[in-house]
Amino acid sequence: MGLIYDNPDLAALTLTRLAAEESEGPGALEGRMLDYLDGLEQRYGTAYLELVAIALARVHFKSLDDLARATGDDSAALLDAAEVEALEGLDGGS
Repeated sequence: MGLIYDNPDLAALTLTRLAAEESEGPGALEGRMLDYLDGLEQRYGTAYLELVAIALARVHFKSLDDLARATGDDSAALLDAAEVEALEGLDGGS
């Protein structure tokens, strides 16, 4: 499953690794992520999970910003597009 780090940034990277494995094909890895988060919560508490969420959001934005710089696009436009795509996914894309 990976290490349970006492640093939120490293814990966020472990979740990202689990998500990368999940992207290789559907399966029960969501359960592995939930188990990992449960372990973090048991060890460090809910406030720690909030720090992990913040770390993930920061890394996600940095990735979008890096993509924007590489493509000459605007990071706000990429963020807007990602939000629209997520919203469309909520209602099945209709």
